[in-house]
Amino acid sequence: MLVIGLDLSLASTGYVELVDGEIQKKELIKSKPEGTIPFDETVRLNNILGEIVGLLNKHLITGDRCSPADLVVLEGLAFMARNTRSIVQLAGLHFMVRDWLYRSKCSFIVVAPTTLKKFITGKGNSPKDTMMMETYKRYGMTLTNNNICDAFCLAKCGESLLDKSHKPVKLTKPQQEVVELLKVQL
Repeated sequence: MLVIGLDLSLASTGYVELVDGEIQKKELIKSKPEGTIPFDETVRLNNILGEIVGLLNKHLITGDRCSPADLVVLEGLAFMARNTRSIVQLAGLHFMVRDWLYRSKCSFIVVAPTTLKKFITGKGNSPKDTMMMETYKRYGMTLTNNNICDAFCLAKCGESLLDKSHKPVKLTKPQQEVVELLKVQL
């Protein structure tokens, strides 16, 4: 089973592939603004999308069907962000990735940041260092970048949702609640 976690970001997008529960690939896609006009912003978003598509493309068999990826799990937008310009750009990137997944017939779901935090820590308002500590405690994974950590956790959430893991992990009550909440997206 292949589940991909994507923590979309303008500066550093986290990408993790889990195959049967094990990390097969992890990438940090870095980007910097190269100008201030809308054209420059669009170029940046397309460059990030291109990097993501490059990683996902190896899972396309016929060029029009996403396989063997069982699920791509995206982190939703944090609507409490203070920088309006960034949230607009991130929303654009989010739509571009969703559109590409849709056109490639890839199954995907979107997990709200608070839902992901609840899945990993039991609380929806945990700081990033708590997420990293709980990821280590629960899965034995030492991940030094919070974007990679979030992508890993998104993929783990997707695995639990599909319930096909070769090494099933007993879910906590908050994790069970998250899985039930997300089932409506499948």
